[in-house]
Amino acid sequence: MASDSRTTYTTTNTLSNGTVEKNIGVQLTDTTYKTFVCNERIGLSTCGTSSINNMPIAGFIEEFISMKVTPDSSVEQISQDLIVYFSQYTPIPNTHFIVAGYNKDDNKQHLARVYVATKQVLTENTDDPGAIWDGEIDVLLRLIKSVAIKQTDGTYKDLKYYNIGFNFFTLQDAIDFAKYAVDSTIKTMFFQDRIKTVGGSIDILAIKPNGAFWIQHKELHA
Repeated sequence: MASDSRTTYTTTNTLSNGTVEKNIGVQLTDTTYKTFVCNERIGLSTCGTSSINNMPIAGFIEEFISMKVTPDSSVEQISQDLIVYFSQYTPIPNTHFIVAGYNKDDNKQHLARVYVATKQVLTENTDDPGAIWDGEIDVLLRLIKSVAIKQTDGTYKDLKYYNIGFNFFTLQDAIDFAKYAVDSTIKTMFFQDRIKTVGGSIDILAIKPNGAFWIQHKELHA
């Protein structure tokens, strides 16, 4: 599991004439935690709405983990508990989670997408090797999915597509791909005419049946 560290905040002001002024991305931090260890064999990553009551959502996630997650919690239970926990806030945050890891009673990979606002939990098939991602998805989609070029006559011509052999990946390959996915998004968005919503250092969490451990993780410092 991998994530960047940037959060951008948008503020709104109501002017004296009643006009609502929206300031997009005026507050920014590159020290946000978006990937977390839940228990020794399960982790989660988040994207979407990044604050609740004008406070960073990372603190709420840490509180959820300390209050609701136990050593015996499964991916499925954590996914459902996330919806219950974050549904207590008004408005319910439009926050997404990816929960992944190994349950205590088996060595099978478990993976779920959690959409808090719509109260959905979607279980992902882990039988076929691959990658999933959320948040700013367009850069990586263009890089690794089949794409076509629009011709002057309105038709499309497919570019030659090269498959990625996920089934041959070692754990190190998976780590390298996760870093590439986030890093390429950061570097591509830097040059694009758009809000730079992805940036900062990259956190990478590896999860094996016998435990989760950080490959790289930003630390507090003076």
